[in-house]
Amino acid sequence: MEKRNVLVKIFMILAVSFGILYANELKDITTNDLAKKRNTLEGTLELITTLQAKLKAEPNSYDASWQYAAICYFYGDYYLKDTDKEKKKKYFTLCKDAAENAVKLNPKGVDGHYWLGIGLGMWSDANGILDSLFFADDVANEMTKVIEMNPGYFRGTPWMVRASVYAFAPGWPLSIGDTEKAYADVKMAFKYGGDYRVMYVLYCRILMHNSRWKDAMTVINKGLALPYDKNIPVEEDAAIAKLKDYKIQVQKELK
Repeated sequence: MEKRNVLVKIFMILAVSFGILYANELKDITTNDLAKKRNTLEGTLELITTLQAKLKAEPNSYDASWQYAAICYFYGDYYLKDTDKEKKKKYFTLCKDAAENAVKLNPKGVDGHYWLGIGLGMWSDANGILDSLFFADDVANEMTKVIEMNPGYFRGTPWMVRASVYAFAPGWPLSIGDTEKAYADVKMAFKYGGDYRVMYVLYCRILMHNSRWKDAMTVINKGLALPYDKNIPVEEDAAIAKLKDYKIQVQKELK
């Protein structure tokens, strides 16, 4: 059960960041106008249908594969309720499978590796895999590949994803947990994405995990003070809600 708890903690914490990325760098099939469709359930379902058709017509399309992985994740995590367990499993499986296909089609493609890491994480969590922490390690390994190919990818978010895995996974010999590496990755994440609210959400959770309550409050206040990005309201609302929830928790600890 402890292994399950670690996996759930890692992937629940990381999940708030994943959806933001699809809006920031879209290629080929989706234009900026279509990207806005993600902001509604109807629009998201339309994007899923569009990408399904694209993949049916061009099954060897690298871009369609990773984009389909991204939108399946987004729908499963942001629009399906926690009670819709089987549907979540379905869409996280689709995410993982599409990302695996993207990596096969283009092993050097940064987008494929990013979404493969996320897909594996969300898929393993949704399916309740208990036997090992392999998938937590695998998420970090995929983020490492992304960082090696493009350290500023999506303004440094892979650094924070990997930092979260380092922070919450058990240390050697059980897994790759390493607090020192986690904070080093956080520093790099903010170098590239200091204006992303999600960075503050994830960093705050790491600080709370290590009982650094004063530092956590500072990070919360900075995160809440950022300008609201109207292009990604779904993600912004989720991040703001999470920071406010953390603020209540941290205030109790500081009393």
